[in-house]
Amino acid sequence: MQGKKKLIVTILLIVLLPLFALGYIFGFSNLGLFNPVKIASNLSKPDLKSTDGRINILILGVDKRIEGNTVTSVLTDTILVASIGVAEKNLTLISLPRDLWVTSKLGISGKINSIYAQYDQSKQGLLGPEGTKDTVAQALGIPIHYNVTVNFQVFKKIIDTLGGVDVTIENTFTDSEYPVEGKENAPLNERYETVTFKKGVELMNGERALKFVRSRHGSGVEGTDFARSKRQQQVILAIKDKMLTAQTLIDLPKLKDLFTLYETDVESNITNEELVSFFSLYKNLDLKNFKRVVLDDRSTSDEGGLLVAPEDTTQYGGAYVLIPRTGDFSQIHAYVKKYLFE
Repeated sequence: MQGKKKLIVTILLIVLLPLFALGYIFGFSNLGLFNPVKIASNLSKPDLKSTDGRINILILGVDKRIEGNTVTSVLTDTILVASIGVAEKNLTLISLPRDLWVTSKLGISGKINSIYAQYDQSKQGLLGPEGTKDTVAQALGIPIHYNVTVNFQVFKKIIDTLGGVDVTIENTFTDSEYPVEGKENAPLNERYETVTFKKGVELMNGERALKFVRSRHGSGVEGTDFARSKRQQQVILAIKDKMLTAQTLIDLPKLKDLFTLYETDVESNITNEELVSFFSLYKNLDLKNFKRVVLDDRSTSDEGGLLVAPEDTTQYGGAYVLIPRTGDFSQIHAYVKKYLFE
């Protein structure tokens, strides 16, 4: 049963809840015993954790580097919060830039993408998703009730299993500094490749989609982490759309492949009972009432932007970082709450 829970949570992470119905069927009916009466009897009133009528889920995409059998580094390359309004039946995605400077519960400051890998002496292990969840909650000013984590190999395999996804590319751009996996220590002329995306709709396989969501040095407006965050949200929605096509929904071997593929690849604090409640909640969501938020340094507020890159980076180890424009996170807290409750 534990493996089945992990698959369903993986699907939640990738498609943001639209397949909980199928997840429920696979997780509780063993693929061949779909019983609508049994399902209906189990769909009790959701008892999910929430605050002020909203359920907040932290979604982490982990870039895990492994040499031999040793994990050499872990960075959270994608940091998203999916906030669900229980009464309003709406969904809001909030992306956080990985260069945001924060302080973990251990009192150690660093970029938010490094919090996961901080070592917690008290539990003899990494802070991981739970520690990251605490830090994100402090940055946004909202409680985080659930967390799910997936690595990029799983991301690619999901898309390939689906037969690719159609992604709308908003701007043509070229990135000549896209890092080649496995060549981080190679000579400079071998470390990078050039990737180009042209405006329009493109059918992307897993590898191509991963490059689209991870590119950081694209030309023009696409050369920022903020643009990358928007692209990540685009691909998530594209996967959701592909998952919900009739062609996918009736392809039981394909769905079984998804089940087999992801049963051991996800970290989550969502219980089996809560998964059933998530399905009950999802079936009534109005996905047309959908908001996308990216915390950035542009004009997202009357004050000219929520974040700023300080010119003097001495106290940040000389690294490029982003900090709240006002010096603390109070403005970000107000902005996020206004977006969630307006």
